Amino acid sequence: MHPYTKQELRKIYREKRINLAAQEFQSLNEQLMAQVMALDLRVHATIHLFLPIKGNHEPDTYAIAKWLRQEYPHMRLVLSRTERGTPGMRHFIWDKATVLTLNHWGIPEPENGTAVLPSEIDVVFVPLLAFDSYGHRVGYGKGYYDRFLAECRPTVRKIGLSLFEAETIIGDITVHDMALDACITPTRIWEFNTAP
Repeated sequence: MHPYTKQELRKIYREKRINLAAQEFQSLNEQLMAQVMALDLRVHATIHLFLPIKGNHEPDTYAIAKWLRQEYPHMRLVLSRTERGTPGMRHFIWDKATVLTLNHWGIPEPENGTAVLPSEIDVVFVPLLAFDSYGHRVGYGKGYYDRFLAECRPTVRKIGLSLFEAETIIGDITVHDMALDACITPTRIWEFNTAP
């Protein structure tokens, strides 16, 4: 069977998410959180998170943020804000003073805060719809994260979060697609260091 394209995988995994029953979705998030808690992030000072779109059955990153704040109180958490009319994002520290508002896609974003440069970020938790066994990911197709990750230091750790396991290979990866270093699922932490 031929490898699925990114467009095919977007359709498949959107449907998989939509079809998750509430109890199954909660269980998958709890299992995912248990895997996240196995990470050792002590050496990292600045971690970038994304917040889930309500109703899209995305991983519960609010729970991850709560754990990070308890486990690593010194750590800076960062969120992005898309800039309408541009292909880029700006990044801000997420603390008690941060006001979150929904953007036009329904993503909670910081309205205010201290700006952070991509070069200051140590770890990025990356949203995705699907990923493969080589660390390639399928996002929503706008390219925001590929551009953002290209602006980060080469040493930034790129960690995907997925409620589902890996595809074998994605059929139409390009040079602009930024591969992950790891991806966390409810059953394991995938580590990547090779390409097909």
